[in-house]
Amino acid sequence: MSIDKFKVKELMAKKEIKNQSELANLLGISKNQLSNILSDDFDPIKSNVRKIADFFEISPLSIIKDNKEKD
Repeated sequence: MSIDKFKVKELMAKKEIKNQSELANLLGISKNQLSNILSDDFDPIKSNVRKIADFFEISPLSIIKDNKEKD
């Protein structure tokens, strides 16, 4: 499981958030933590998925992609 970073970028554009640093600041986390959350190499913890989804006022399921789709 990972977060669909393209969906997050779409959502950022709608809210006129310029970059990940700005989003991280709005979420109250570090840019490094946000980078890890959005990385395909790490499975994000549920609370971080929820935090991002709540910020954008969407369902957490709408920003999750299943890594198994790549196989």
